[in-house]
Amino acid sequence: MALSFPRRNFLRSALWAGAGLAAEGGPRLRAGEPGKEAASATAVSVKTLGTGAADHDWKRLGTPGVRGSASTLLDGHVLIDCGTTGCANLVRFNIDPRALTDLVITHSHGDHFSLAEIRSVLDRRGSDFTPMGIWASPETVAALAQAFPGRFTGHALVSGTVFEIGRLRLTALPANHWLSNPAEQSLHFLVETPRGNLLYALDGAWMLKPARQLIGKRRLDMIIWDATMSKPGDYRIFEHNDLAMIGLMMQSLETTGAVDAKTVCVLDHMARTLWPEDLRQAEALASERGWILAADGMDLELR
Repeated sequence: MALSFPRRNFLRSALWAGAGLAAEGGPRLRAGEPGKEAASATAVSVKTLGTGAADHDWKRLGTPGVRGSASTLLDGHVLIDCGTTGCANLVRFNIDPRALTDLVITHSHGDHFSLAEIRSVLDRRGSDFTPMGIWASPETVAALAQAFPGRFTGHALVSGTVFEIGRLRLTALPANHWLSNPAEQSLHFLVETPRGNLLYALDGAWMLKPARQLIGKRRLDMIIWDATMSKPGDYRIFEHNDLAMIGLMMQSLETTGAVDAKTVCVLDHMARTLWPEDLRQAEALASERGWILAADGMDLELR
């Protein structure tokens, strides 16, 4: 499924180069400028490659109802997350790993971060390309440095780190999502572009106050929300969103001017067991609120 939408009218139309810390907290970093900076007048593409939570049967990837592990491609060259179906997501949608300049990791759960899948991406890129930049928590960069010494350029992120990749300016935001290592912080990302601002919020429940403070007075043109559950009442609300929670956050963001009627709200990271099996019913839950239900291979744009 491949849909192309203008910015709003969807429904309505470390440095561990295998070994040293690149950055921790606060400073602005630059990386991955594909052929220098793309013309600011062109749209910024947002492609949802995998849109499923961890309860999908990925041995059956490609069959009806089975979504890939969560992953998104920004501006054609920045990949967010590479988990269980990371390499398959690229293959399914004819994305050449050599087109990637950078990989950004939200957290180390296997459906978002897989050493085996990242190895496959690095192998497919070959050794004659500039090492790919990988941006992640210090703990995740350390694991990558041990697994793939010298094969990538590592950049350690903490909440508040601001970094630039080509014409994208990203800010790491703290997320409310449980990890087995208490030292690791799950991250969401504010992505500022010449064509508008994107909030990328997978996985995590609600929005932490420090994240809201880091967003500040910026207007959000698009939000990709964790929407693991469709209905309220599930215990997973303590680290994932349902639609009622997203509605409350959208209301609060609107009162502060961060969102308005033109903000595109995209629902992603859907659990197979927590959404209607009938896709038409699932899409109706989104459309009746004026939101978009993401799909694997969906093409969106900031214009």
